[in-house]
Amino acid sequence: MIMNNGLLIGSYMYVCGLVVLIFQWKHILNMLLGFEVLTLSVIFMFMFSWSFISFNLYLVMMLIVFSVCEATLGLSLLVSFIRLHGNDYVKSLSMYKL
Repeated sequence: MIMNNGLLIGSYMYVCGLVVLIFQWKHILNMLLGFEVLTLSVIFMFMFSWSFISFNLYLVMMLIVFSVCEATLGLSLLVSFIRLHGNDYVKSLSMYKL
């Protein structure tokens, strides 16, 4: 029963992350936060489903490391984008097409 509740909470978090991506797409920071919620919900679902199968959670730790790397890469790209363009609007990405 606890496993089902954990998977339901993870699914709810995933849907909330998708809603953020769909409706808050004007700023890059909002999109990065939506991706972070999606990553955390996947980790949450893995942790709940694998904790009852086995106590070996090395893959979950690797997913956490990759999500931290993804978050730092996204934040560094956001900072460099703001320094170049002065804002974090997604619309300004399509201004400089080659």
